[in-house]
Amino acid sequence: MSAKRLGVLTACALGLVLMIGVVQAGAQGSTTVLKFRSASQTDAAVGFNINDQNAVPPVGSQFIVHVVLTNAAPQFGKPIGARVGRVLLDCTFLTSAGFNGGDGICSGIAHVPNGYITFDGNGGFGNGNVHYYAITGGVGPYANDRGQIRTSNGGGATVTLYS
Repeated sequence: MSAKRLGVLTACALGLVLMIGVVQAGAQGSTTVLKFRSASQTDAAVGFNINDQNAVPPVGSQFIVHVVLTNAAPQFGKPIGARVGRVLLDCTFLTSAGFNGGDGICSGIAHVPNGYITFDGNGGFGNGNVHYYAITGGVGPYANDRGQIRTSNGGGATVTLYS
């Protein structure tokens, strides 16, 4: 897998993790911001060979990303650098241009110590350095939250939650 693809996938995963942190604010009508870094990432493909840099994923094919989340700030009662969860991201190609100029939709879930957050967006398909996802809900203290996840290539993820 090319370094560019890996960077985009990492950025997406980090964004999801940050989004989860924002939800933790807990108070009604409040804003919570969580910050995460990716400790490790694994990728898989459905419908194409992810290891062939020349492969153009067909419409309907998917790439799946698993990211281990660590704290970029003290949160969840744990210090910076502590493992606090994981993110699973499922992206489907909706055009035949592949990773370079293609488009699609990504759905994800971020598991953290006190629940999980769900999110959607097309962050994995952009060529830019910053990607965004919309928080669509969750479980536990995140059940009624909305907000966004902002990821940057190599810069981690910030999750902003609104209760």
